[in-house]
Amino acid sequence: MIHNDVAYWRHLQSLSEGDPDLPTPRVCRLLERTFARWHHKPLWLSEHQVGHLFRNRPDLPETKRRELAALPIALRKGLSIARMLEIITDPEMARVAGTTQVDADDLLAGTLPPFSVGQGKEFVRYLTEDEELRGMLSFLNELSPMGHIVPDHGRVVQSGLKKIIEHCRGRAAAGGQSNAFYESVVVSLEGVIAYALRYADRVNEAIARLEQDDPRRNTLHEIAARLRRVPAEGAKTFADALQAILIVHCALHWTVEVVPLGRLDQILFPFYERDLRSGVLTRLQAQELIDAFWIKLDERVILNYRYAENRFTAADGVLTGSLGASNYDQGGLLNQWMQQITIGGVLPDDAEEPTDACNEVTELCLEAARRLPLNSPTLDLRVHRKTPRRILEMAARALMSGGAHPVLLCDERIVPGLSEHAGKPVPLRTARNYACDGCYETMFAGETEFSFGFVPALAVVEQTLNRGAGLAGAGTMNLRGDKLSWRTPDARDLKTWDELWRVLVDHILLGCHRYLSSLLANYGNKEGIAPSPLLSALISGCIERGRDLVAGGANYRIFSPLMTGISSATDSLFAIKTLAYDQQAFTLDELVTCLATDWGAKLIGPEGQKQPAFGPYVAPARIIEIRAMCQALPKFGFGNKAVDEIGWKLINAFCDSVQTAWQHPVHCGALARLKERYGEDFDILLAPGVGTFEQYVLAGMFAGASADGRSAGDAVASDLSPAPVPNRDPIQADGRHVREGSVRESLKSFAHSAIDRLGDGAPTDYNLPEDFPVAELTEMVAAFARGEGGSIVTFTVANPATFLAAQQRPADFNLLRVRMGGWTEFFVALFPDHQSQHRRRPLFRS
Repeated sequence: MIHNDVAYWRHLQSLSEGDPDLPTPRVCRLLERTFARWHHKPLWLSEHQVGHLFRNRPDLPETKRRELAALPIALRKGLSIARMLEIITDPEMARVAGTTQVDADDLLAGTLPPFSVGQGKEFVRYLTEDEELRGMLSFLNELSPMGHIVPDHGRVVQSGLKKIIEHCRGRAAAGGQSNAFYESVVVSLEGVIAYALRYADRVNEAIARLEQDDPRRNTLHEIAARLRRVPAEGAKTFADALQAILIVHCALHWTVEVVPLGRLDQILFPFYERDLRSGVLTRLQAQELIDAFWIKLDERVILNYRYAENRFTAADGVLTGSLGASNYDQGGLLNQWMQQITIGGVLPDDAEEPTDACNEVTELCLEAARRLPLNSPTLDLRVHRKTPRRILEMAARALMSGGAHPVLLCDERIVPGLSEHAGKPVPLRTARNYACDGCYETMFAGETEFSFGFVPALAVVEQTLNRGAGLAGAGTMNLRGDKLSWRTPDARDLKTWDELWRVLVDHILLGCHRYLSSLLANYGNKEGIAPSPLLSALISGCIERGRDLVAGGANYRIFSPLMTGISSATDSLFAIKTLAYDQQAFTLDELVTCLATDWGAKLIGPEGQKQPAFGPYVAPARIIEIRAMCQALPKFGFGNKAVDEIGWKLINAFCDSVQTAWQHPVHCGALARLKERYGEDFDILLAPGVGTFEQYVLAGMFAGASADGRSAGDAVASDLSPAPVPNRDPIQADGRHVREGSVRESLKSFAHSAIDRLGDGAPTDYNLPEDFPVAELTEMVAAFARGEGGSIVTFTVANPATFLAAQQRPADFNLLRVRMGGWTEFFVALFPDHQSQHRRRPLFRS
């Protein structure tokens, strides 16, 4: 494992020609320049440079401005997409803002924006003042598309954009009237074609700057010629296909659609196979192209978080169906562009026995992830019981290189979860064609609208103990805390474990009802403010229905209620069951006082007294004793069946509650109104999951102290992972006092039928020491592929001492990468609270 860029170059210099670790000289040169950019503040477009479609435009006559303002919003959005792509290819803009960079060593053309989820975006505005106000009443603006949706790049490379334009015009003509949606798609796609042509001009300018005898001129000429063919036309070669995908991907990101790339190996393999057979391409050349593609997707990294821009607005990337400011945890999102690439898995058919889908492009992607010390794209490898051993070994070697790539997804669990547990049956061929969005969530590639919402597990435990109130707000102002749910019985009246569980389920069910109520009430609110015509062109169903992605156009809508903090909640419930009920080591009243006072650290009663304004007084020594008892118990995720059974029961209760809420008559009217608006074929699939993404810090901030010994405000575990050590408990530089376990034993915690009900997945994030044996990791990956674990696993490779050293000497560890809740990040780019959570995660040894 290599910790910094200097050590990386030394490693490459030690290799002999032909070594599989050694990229080509061209790739090394591209990587060297990329590393150099990472150490400087990225160039940005300013809000002034982007401007508005028609307001404050002295270059437009007043009549033209009024004409544009009168157009339907969908068409204005399409025109803004075309204008944005025109702005960024202006030669002067390319020079001052780095919007269309061309390197003499490039094999592919395309420059991504610096618009990470944590920094925010800029885009040509198109709303009137009245529309702006209407949008902000619902926390929406032109920057509100959320990404997280897998486009159909297969359509781009197979047909080309011109055929999609023809299809739109044909559908509009068949309808016999002007249709703003079709017009918006056509304008958007024409803008992308023009973007590629102008990019070809920038490539020609780069050629002119080279010496006449520079051999790289020929490659750049090929790139310019290729851009004049694709993406307008279908691809003919492997290089064509990669170029078409990259330029469309860049166009989507520049126009605020922060999206992943889908099943890249399945899309590219027919071109690779044909080129290889005809002698147009060698495997080495294909690897070089894939390596160059990988580097293009990671040019915008910020290693020093002081260079971050804060362009975020209250409406950036708002979750579809929600109402409220987005406000993601920016301290963990500086280098997150949602660029997920899904490979492997099974073929999308209805055969009784699935067929493995791995091919040579799968291997090329794994090699790029292993050899190149990048954080993006995030590589997601779908595995199953028939995944070839070679692929599993390559995955293990890639993981031990330290990039936390690939993420592993088990088809044995996820395919049934999507086909059988989303509320209605889904064709097997469709479920088998799932790909990951910008984090890990699963959806049907190229035909799904997706969104999610949260049901915090710790919150429902607090409400169960505290008469429907949250514990974080307990004090003299709110007495027992913030009132958030049903007023349920006092803790002292919950005489048995079964009674407590019934109350817990009542609070879970209300949380699910609230999620559904918000989703149904707010679905479609983006249609009149932030439609997505360009992305809609690449989602099956939208053109056929003549409706935008955010207006019910996609073939499928998968919405995922996600339960967060399950491991901390499970550990807390196990402590309650074991100590309060089974052993009667303390009463629930005592426990509530302990938690309301944040284990004795909080003054919430009369001045000078560490006691609540309600309930019994508990002496400080007793509080310490109770916390010690809770902490000494085994924890979820380490293979202890007694603890894990509570976790499985909690997941089942959550999934049952989602189904119960969805079938309740209270939501029928709202769903009927959506069907009336968008057609009788409008329906919603609910795929529950477990996920925090980067919000394991944010989620913990709103949670009070918990019965597992965690303090109020402490971060929870990422996703469905074992919980980290609480902040108030010291850990040593060498990792002592960090919880330790065995991967083999831990997998047992997730090998349960409850996990199969989580169609959206439930990642377990493991930290491994740097000397973990590759052979043993391969065996663990193989066991996971057979279904002997959960649905998703990730592996960060770093010693506890490495994390501490990276905090103290970031320059010496600038390539140290960790697995976030949904992607890979450079550890030194994380804000301190995130770094602390990673240091406190359990360590799993061989």
